[in-house]
Amino acid sequence: MSQEIGVILLGYGLAGKVFHGPLIKATDGLRIDAVVTNNAERIEQVRQDFPRAKIYPTTDAALSECTDSSVVVVANANRAHVTDATKAMNSGRHVVVDKPLAGSEAEALLLAKTASTRGVQLHTFQNRRWDSDFLTLLSFKETGELGTLHRFESRFERLRTIPKGNWRELAAPEELGGVLLDFGAHLVDQALELLGPVTCVDAYARSIRQSDGADDDMQIILTHANGAVSLLIGSQVSAFPDPRFMLLGSHGAIRIAQGDSQESLLRAGAIPNAGDWGTETITAEVSIGHADGTMSSRHLPLSRGLWPDFYAAVRDSILHNAPAPVPLNDVIANLRVLDAARTSASTSQRVHLDSAASHE
Repeated sequence: MSQEIGVILLGYGLAGKVFHGPLIKATDGLRIDAVVTNNAERIEQVRQDFPRAKIYPTTDAALSECTDSSVVVVANANRAHVTDATKAMNSGRHVVVDKPLAGSEAEALLLAKTASTRGVQLHTFQNRRWDSDFLTLLSFKETGELGTLHRFESRFERLRTIPKGNWRELAAPEELGGVLLDFGAHLVDQALELLGPVTCVDAYARSIRQSDGADDDMQIILTHANGAVSLLIGSQVSAFPDPRFMLLGSHGAIRIAQGDSQESLLRAGAIPNAGDWGTETITAEVSIGHADGTMSSRHLPLSRGLWPDFYAAVRDSILHNAPAPVPLNDVIANLRVLDAARTSASTSQRVHLDSAASHE
């Protein structure tokens, strides 16, 4: 590609090193010019992974000195997302923010206003829209075989008996830790994409492993405008993490036991532009009821996972004004639902939204 976009990557922990760095590197037309980290071990890792990239200890230094870089990727701790995204946009750069974009709908609206005022683009890394299992659900939904969709069950669950002690497990509100926001950012996004606008929210969030830690077990129940419900579960204290998805309709259901493998591949160092990237060996189970009372079952191959499509879409949006990979208003709607979930969890009350939260 003749045009190349220079990128400043903020943070080289899990998000920066495992997700954003490899996906940016694999995207034709994107180039990492600089990485911001002051951690000695991570500095050495950056030198190995991106030997031509400059390394800066602070966001301000990188923004000041990397004048040829027009995109900033905010992949550091959640508490810095709003501050660093605002700095980057005020410097005239386009911005990608790892989820969650912000800690609340109000903060996200302020970021959107800044983007509009400065004439720059603001994208959120909702990569789970390109999971193999979720793409399979979207595709199968269009066949109409399930009849009227009435319940969606979605889980991000694992068992970590001992907390890692990082910022994600801190209860202080400014840290934006806990599974309600961390897992919920993806779970809510997928539910709205699949079943449409949400009118009310019920939730609980609790800390099982540490009484003074961030929530490590949560459940959100969404009521959609069409009458369907979504049951969303996120947990660090569940020894049985499956099924990943179940989508139930009046004529049948689809069940996917295991989740998408792209995160595991990236953690293992796989190259995200390989020819078989996103191909899964697991299948989805479909069960359909018939008018004569009989049932039929079959297995479906999963769609290919397409995480690399996110940064390709960011590039095309910047260079060619193509549609954003994730509309900003969708992310704001997600945060509105998560705000309601937080209120519901703290008051033990159902929260009715004044108007339905919906995606474009």
